[in-house]
Amino acid sequence: MGTGLKRTTIFLTEEQRERLRRLAFEQRTSMAKLIRDAAVEILADEEDVREGLAALADEEGTVTWEQYQRRRAKQEPQGELPG
Repeated sequence: MGTGLKRTTIFLTEEQRERLRRLAFEQRTSMAKLIRDAAVEILADEEDVREGLAALADEEGTVTWEQYQRRRAKQEPQGELPG
């Protein structure tokens, strides 16, 4: 992790704290590291969502369903299907 760590207070229920403590013990790490890792995952997921939404909004090079159907109809010979 970087050097500029800042102290942050969070509130957990007793059950959440105990489960986190046990998990940290099982993984031989600290509760703080588990919380930092979870925060990194959340932030990465949020970034992925934002990038995905931006990609979906980019309509360059896309065609509508109707345009696709018209192009497809021009490419395929009319008549019976093989088989």
